[in-house]
Amino acid sequence: MGKGQDGKGVLSKNEYLFAGSVSGFVARAAVQPLDVLKIRFQLQMEPIKVSSTSKYQGLIQAIKCIVREEGAIAFWKGHVPAQMQAVAFTGVQFLSFEVISSWLREVDSILVSDKKILGLPLTYKPLGNFLCGCGAGTVAAVVTQPLDVLRTRFIAQGEPKTYSSISHAAVRIMTREGPRGFFRGLAPSLLLIAPQTGMQFAIYHTFNQMVDRIRDYLNPDVIEKSQGRDGYRPVGAFQSVIAGGLAGMGSKCIVYPLDMVKKRMQVRGFEEARVQFGQIPNRQGGLLRCLIEIRQIEGASAIFKGLRPTLLKSFVSISCRFTVYEQICRFLLYYNHS
Repeated sequence: MGKGQDGKGVLSKNEYLFAGSVSGFVARAAVQPLDVLKIRFQLQMEPIKVSSTSKYQGLIQAIKCIVREEGAIAFWKGHVPAQMQAVAFTGVQFLSFEVISSWLREVDSILVSDKKILGLPLTYKPLGNFLCGCGAGTVAAVVTQPLDVLRTRFIAQGEPKTYSSISHAAVRIMTREGPRGFFRGLAPSLLLIAPQTGMQFAIYHTFNQMVDRIRDYLNPDVIEKSQGRDGYRPVGAFQSVIAGGLAGMGSKCIVYPLDMVKKRMQVRGFEEARVQFGQIPNRQGGLLRCLIEIRQIEGASAIFKGLRPTLLKSFVSISCRFTVYEQICRFLLYYNHS
């Protein structure tokens, strides 16, 4: 990220937060329409195929249906709370990752210098990046869960609208559901986001380290000259796009069923706005019951509804996040040392 493997060349916490927030803003703007399609697919109980009971039957058909019934602006439903959530989540996520990574390096250094026990085999290894990513994802998820609920509710509602504005939605949720309403789906969110974020960082860094090793092997002199100040080895934009895209798609495939359950739980208590979209799921039960009911009523394949737009969204979103973040960190490091 914004530092070398020796821990040097670090930025301030505010700079990490700024870089992460900007990357979140750019990524969210790029994938908002895909997010609307993904959530609509996830919330539909009927199969995503040609059927007399299915409102959305496929990607192209869904796009045409939404444009015809709600207008093209429907693809930007919930964009304001989504942007707020994305900026806050990504900023907190990258900041937390850098802070946890820094702490891990310090602990590793102390254990090595103590000579009584071996140093932690975690720093800048896949396991270390995974654990740091899990911690970063957990912190970011808890902080931004209320915004995620608002985002999902805005995208889920049809016409006429149940919520007219963010303030109206917040007041109505608080009045009808209490503070708990803002944290619906938190359990599956944590189970989803922690390992997903961990895998994203692990895959991203592992890919970049593999590329660096190949470059070192092929032409070590050139690689040595390309290093920045304090040992920081910059990651090119194209490399970040590929690494980030692979990280996004790989991690999402593994945890996707939990994302499906999370969305279903977040719209509980919001059934009146979804009558026109088809069947209404059971309001009762927790994570496991929700997962079992999806499988029993809709079939095992239903837990992967909306996977195709999700994978495309994940590739674009995560590649944007890492690429913009890396380039801003690279610029700030250059600016700080100029």
